Parts: sequence; C-alpha cells; structure tokens
Amino acid sequence: MSLRIVTIIALTSLVGALPVGAAPLTVPQVEYSADSVMQTEEGTVEQHVFYTPTKERRETLGAAAASREAPVQIIRKDTKVMWQLMPSEKMYMEHKFGQGNSKDMAQWDFEETVVGDEVMDGIKVTKYKTIATSTDGKKYGGFSWRTKEGIPIKTDLVYKEGNEKRRMMTELRNVKIGKQDPQLFEIPQGFTKFDMSGMMGGMMGREGMGQPGTGRPGMNRPGMNVPPEEVPANPEPVPPADDRSGMQKAGDAMKKLFGR
Repeated sequence: MSLRIVTIIALTSLVGALPVGAAPLTVPQVEYSADSVMQTEEGTVEQHVFYTPTKERRETLGAAAASREAPVQIIRKDTKVMWQLMPSEKMYMEHKFGQGNSKDMAQWDFEETVVGDEVMDGIKVTKYKTIATSTDGKKYGGFSWRTKEGIPIKTDLVYKEGNEKRRMMTELRNVKIGKQDPQLFEIPQGFTKFDMSGMMGGMMGREGMGQPGTGRPGMNRPGMNVPPEEVPANPEPVPPADDRSGMQKAGDAMKKLFGR
C-alpha cells in the first residue's frame, strides 16, 4: 500500500469521507461495524471498520491482513490522535490532528439537497447531492447515500483543486449496528511507540562513535596497532540475519507500512 493511499484513508476517515478541511453535515450517532471498499485513481482499498461517534478502527482486508503485516488505524476523535499499528512488529506510530479545524470550516460554503429515497444492499437510504466550495478555490461535489442514523452507505465524490481533480468512491457492506468493544480503540499491550526522531538520533550517534566496530573508540582506524592480547583468538560468530535490532525492526516496519 503506498504512502499516498494510506494518507487518503487517514484523512478521509477523520472527516467522514470528505476532503481535508470539509466536515460532513451529519455524523452517525450510532455504533456499527462494516466492510469498507474505497476506490481512487491509485487503486482499491478494502477494510473492516469499527465505528463509534468519537472513535474508529480500520483493519485492512486481504492477503496482507492474513499475514499480520497490514497496518491497523485507530482514530480517536475524542483525544484528537491517530495511531497506526504495525502488528507484525508490535509497534505503533502516533499522529495528532485537529488543530485549526474551526478556521478551516469557516472557509467552506456547503449546499446539500435531498434527491430521494432508495434501497441499497437491503437497507433504506436517502440520496443527497452535496456541493462545497472553499474561499481558497478548492471545491468538491457528488452524491452520498445515508441511512436514517446518518451511516454513509455509499459516497461518490470529485474533489477539485486548481487543475487537479480526484475522484473517490466508498461503499459500506455487511453493516451491523451495535455496541463496539472499547478495547478495539486502544493500543494493544506489548506494543512500543515508533520514534522517528529517536531513530535518527541513534543512527547519527552510531556514526559519530565510528560504529559499527569493536574495541575502544578509534581502535579500528587504519594504521592503529591493536595489542595482541585484545584480539580474540576465536572471534564471535555474526548474529543470524533474523536477530534484528530495534532500529532494523523500525525500518522494516516503515517499508511494510509505505510499500517501500
């Protein structure tokens, strides 16, 4: 999964499947779970969604999920934080959001009209046409199909910024309304926080110390004579390839997360 798709999923989750800075006119006030299919120019993403009015969890479906390598997103609107879990590494990344939302909302002018009632996947929904324009020229428009509780069963939107247009369609299937387990929206026990600044600092520190190497600082520089008594008679074997450091695990996790 590319970084751009991950970002789109995260941002649209925060604002109810609408472009950044544009909030939905209605927010579902019931808890539910469902299978979500999102289609963009970059491809299709299938997820299982657990939703409450203040919390959301998204688990990627497919082969990656079966191998426990797919990231899991937990969005906490109540505390304005998003966690990206990496189950195979037992690590997570933290992102804060929500700063400046009131200012962003003031820039948007919304217009929504009712088109009519329909039935989708056995569920009665109301179809809406929505057009929103921002003072800085951004614009989006399209249709949404929502239940009486406000659950967005389907959205089909086009977002325009300058000469660039992006289309995104999402659809929920197997919707089940009901109380969700609170533990779904917490960081699992045993997970450690991925610290990018700490990782970079560690790498710089190792380079400054002349790592990798052994013995006292400077003992491995060319031209230095190492006393015979400090040279092991039988050097220790190189650790096996799967004996990874925390830094290596973090690097592997980033590759799995961003597809690089």
